[in-house]
Amino acid sequence: MYLQSKIKKPFLYALVGSVLLGTLLGISFVIRNTWSWFEVRVILTTIVVAGASLCGLACDLARLPKGSNWLPKLGVVLSGLAGAMLLGSLWLGPNSVVYLKVMACISILTVATVHLSLLSIAKLGNRFQWVYVLGSQIIAGFALLLCSFLVFEIDAGGVWQLIAALSIVVTAFTLVIPLLHRVSKMDAVGDESFLSPVEQQNLASIDAEIGRLQARISELEAIRTKLSGGTDLK
Repeated sequence: MYLQSKIKKPFLYALVGSVLLGTLLGISFVIRNTWSWFEVRVILTTIVVAGASLCGLACDLARLPKGSNWLPKLGVVLSGLAGAMLLGSLWLGPNSVVYLKVMACISILTVATVHLSLLSIAKLGNRFQWVYVLGSQIIAGFALLLCSFLVFEIDAGGVWQLIAALSIVVTAFTLVIPLLHRVSKMDAVGDESFLSPVEQQNLASIDAEIGRLQARISELEAIRTKLSGGTDLK
């Protein structure tokens, strides 16, 4: 409930607000035909806020009603940190090489974490579990590889070919895992373990409401019994 009430709503409000503000400012700048660096930074700010909010909301979709939820939580933290560093670079100007490298690496890790969080929504059968394990390792490894290329400024021959090849592999896993989730769900009709996190959250909310109603009924029955002198007259 904490993630839902304390994190989901601010990200949602920030997304809607940034989109509306960016639209209004964009129209204003076009009409005025003024595009200085200030106007560009304002538009980029709304884009950064919207992007960070989308990443946070995407991670919230992977949140389970029970469990540590360490991956969605990590994605939320990285989304906020990457957004803050991007905004700092736009407005405060700490654009040293080290700062830019750290900012780029955190942004890459944010995208990878959000990607893994979304893929974790898919529930695979036992025979397909290895696909998600292998795919998640490749996605995480690809992100770390990109970070190492940026940090150490590696530009050797074949680097871009390797990046392109790994991008194709990542895309393939991204397409295959949801399809295998569908196959697994069809093979296990009625099994709640294959429900999506959102569906599990809805079921948990219903169960909690049923529990509260049952407790209230028990409380009212006790009051009725007390008022009737200990005799339940029905």
